[in-house]
Amino acid sequence: MRFVREQDVVGDRLEAPHARHVKHLAAPWTMGTSKIWLGISVIEPGSSSNPHAHDQQEEVFYCLSGGGSILVGEDRLVLEPGTCVFIPQGEMHQLINDRKDEVLRVLSASSPPFDRGGWERVHAGEGE
Repeated sequence: MRFVREQDVVGDRLEAPHARHVKHLAAPWTMGTSKIWLGISVIEPGSSSNPHAHDQQEEVFYCLSGGGSILVGEDRLVLEPGTCVFIPQGEMHQLINDRKDEVLRVLSASSPPFDRGGWERVHAGEGE
């Protein structure tokens, strides 16, 4: 068994124009997972993730706190605590914090898991 507490995870801070903080809670490079990646994205007011798609992974997002929206393909959905969204493999998506005074916190799970280099390439804006 392995465990981690969110407050102990340093994660990755991505810079503008898509500034956010991603904490890799369970990943092949953090806990040795082989079937899943689990992480938390923390997006400051007025920021977003980069628009991207995953050729090999499907992903689920669950809004923990704050609010904003998510673009999936051509569709835009309001995110609020308790909202769960499934992103099929290959579908373009983007998390957006369009609030002025609240941090958006989203838990996400992907399967199969990202490898470290693939995660960095896609989430830094280079695509996968």
